[in-house]
Amino acid sequence: MIRFGITLILFIFIFISLAAKAQADQEIMMMSGSVIQGKVTGQDSVYLYYDHFKRSGKSKSKKLDLERVFSINGPSGEEKVIYYMDTAVGNYFSVDEMRFYIKGEQDAMRHYRGNWSLLVGVPLTAGLSYVLVPTPLPFAVPFAYLVATGIPKYKIPKDRIESSDLITEPAYVLGFERVARNKRLFKSLAAGMIGTAAGFALKVYLESDK
Repeated sequence: MIRFGITLILFIFIFISLAAKAQADQEIMMMSGSVIQGKVTGQDSVYLYYDHFKRSGKSKSKKLDLERVFSINGPSGEEKVIYYMDTAVGNYFSVDEMRFYIKGEQDAMRHYRGNWSLLVGVPLTAGLSYVLVPTPLPFAVPFAYLVATGIPKYKIPKDRIESSDLITEPAYVLGFERVARNKRLFKSLAAGMIGTAAGFALKVYLESDK
């Protein structure tokens, strides 16, 4: 009896999940490279309106700034491109170039890690902070490290991306670098703050024991 009950609950959960997925039959491709699942309900000159379906099957009406949306993709592969080239509003890429740009963003989301900036940053900034205490200079260490980590180039992993020919497309490279830069800078700042705080705390602790 208990086993039957568990099986029934799992069946209901799976059914609800599939029903929600069936309703959210459209993909909204964002300029940032992210994809939103939902059902588009309307559009005006400023916003795109859509219903977001939860796993429970319940929906919530939401809206997106139209300038952030690249396209709407249907369940059968049909596509409605929202983006258009217009230098007056900052859209400098053609539609095809923007596809490459978004592809670069998505590949960086999947494949770029930048963990070296975290692994190197914590001990390095901790050491600098330890040496520079009691001067006020330790407060500048995280930001100095942040600037320094922005200098090395962003390496695109050719063996992981769909095609190595993509790196010959300038728009693809720019999209990859945008996401990779944000990842690296976030980890560099985190490493700098953690390392600086650790070095400062260690120096104060050792000095208090003297």
